[in-house]
Amino acid sequence: MIRGVLLLCTLALSFAPRLARAADPAVVEAARREGVLAMADSAPGENFQKFMAAFAAKYPFLDLAGGFYSGPTGRVLARVNAEIDAKRLTFDVMLAANTAAWIEMTDQGRIARYDSPEYAAFPAGAKMDGYWAAAQAIGVIPVFNRNVLPLSEAPHSWLDLLQPRFADRKLAIQNSAAGTQFNWNYLLERKLGADFIRRFAAQHPVVMATGAQMTDAIDRGEVLVGAALDHWRAFTPEAAQAGLVAVIPDEGVPFTLAPVGMLAGAPHPNAAKLFIDFILSQEGQRLLDTELYGMYSMRSDVPPPAGQKPLADIHPLLPTDQQDYVQASRDFPRHFEDLFH
Repeated sequence: MIRGVLLLCTLALSFAPRLARAADPAVVEAARREGVLAMADSAPGENFQKFMAAFAAKYPFLDLAGGFYSGPTGRVLARVNAEIDAKRLTFDVMLAANTAAWIEMTDQGRIARYDSPEYAAFPAGAKMDGYWAAAQAIGVIPVFNRNVLPLSEAPHSWLDLLQPRFADRKLAIQNSAAGTQFNWNYLLERKLGADFIRRFAAQHPVVMATGAQMTDAIDRGEVLVGAALDHWRAFTPEAAQAGLVAVIPDEGVPFTLAPVGMLAGAPHPNAAKLFIDFILSQEGQRLLDTELYGMYSMRSDVPPPAGQKPLADIHPLLPTDQQDYVQASRDFPRHFEDLFH
């Protein structure tokens, strides 16, 4: 497995226009003495384990297995915050797809300041300088099955989903626990207005627990369109074989960010610095996002996944008012229930 990941790393580097930034020797030596990196992670699937194997190959003196925890975003945040509240923090680094939580935890002093040299490559909407940046960027798009819905009847925009033929459980969304669903609601409401969301809710979409469940429902023809599916799921080989087609709406694509950063009081801060620099580097972003997940990176020097449009061409939608975004996140479960009960 390690050999395969090393090959991926080599391929990624062979396309890089510049050499990877060398780590600070003093940080490397301090991390060697620490000997451990403990991470809480919400990135799905075995691909993240492949990424961790690449990091292990780069820094083989770090034990990554003993302190690794993976789970859905909500569970990751709950566990990390519980450890902080109990003053028994075991984790060094967190990757979790909930930007509102990152903003709140930074304001509360729960995220350590670390001025990674890699932050400069990320746009303002995808980082909080000195604290964290988006390791992954998950577009949320409509997806349909060409074997069920003819191309001539497929939607091309978000407004197309309001047409009568998509009413009465022919659309699917995720439930309020999904960070991608919150971003879908929030960003489209800000882009298209509250009336769009109310009219969409009046279509009576099916509410599903996970993106994987939605993908299966589209595949089986149980719904005509998955209206809020993680972008990368529509571009897997399995999706292509099943006939799934991604729609890039004319009005833009809402993005959910999965930031990474160091926790305040991290027991192994130097190991954490090495990991943050690696995952946010051009090398790390190419491997994690482009090669392993087929996602976009928010770095301007990382190309899109093969066969996909440049990020700027799909008009990514990101929050612009942090305080409004955080307040909307707090209100979202009630707001979602009012709309989709």
